[in-house]
Amino acid sequence: MSNDTEKQEWAAANQLGPNSIPEPSESSDGGASFWIYPVRSLGEESAQEVVKTLVAKEGIFAFGERTPGRKHLKPGDWICFYATGSGVVAHAKVLSYPERKSHPRVGYLWDYPWVFALGEANLYLNDPVVIDGRVRAWLDSFKNRDPNRAWAWFVHSTRRISRHDFEILTRNRC
Repeated sequence: MSNDTEKQEWAAANQLGPNSIPEPSESSDGGASFWIYPVRSLGEESAQEVVKTLVAKEGIFAFGERTPGRKHLKPGDWICFYATGSGVVAHAKVLSYPERKSHPRVGYLWDYPWVFALGEANLYLNDPVVIDGRVRAWLDSFKNRDPNRAWAWFVHSTRRISRHDFEILTRNRC
């Protein structure tokens, strides 16, 4: 989005005030990192149901053995959840380091043995942030990239993102 008019139109379409679109900034929150995690359907549960069950009801999430960033995730970080085929549907604050343990609500325990606690969960399952070309044009992650070209790399696996990108992807709901 190259001009102020486009930014204001996007802000209005996403129910934000005209001056609430964040500009890129350095972290001022004690070193918190920001993450995006792609969630897919597991068995009969849709990605949205997985997020609702684990993030909202249980206050946890789980990573696999080889999940990128697993060893760097720490209390105080923020994570948003991208539901495949929908968009960003939730975010939460990380409350614990991932621990190798089982949890009764984590299906496929052998695939997701690293469990961590979450708090301040905010779900917007019926109003996801669709990561379309207009949104991608705002993201730091797409600087020097054409936002209308292939972008699956961005949601293919867990990745650390800037605070600016996190705020865009969660519509400043944190």
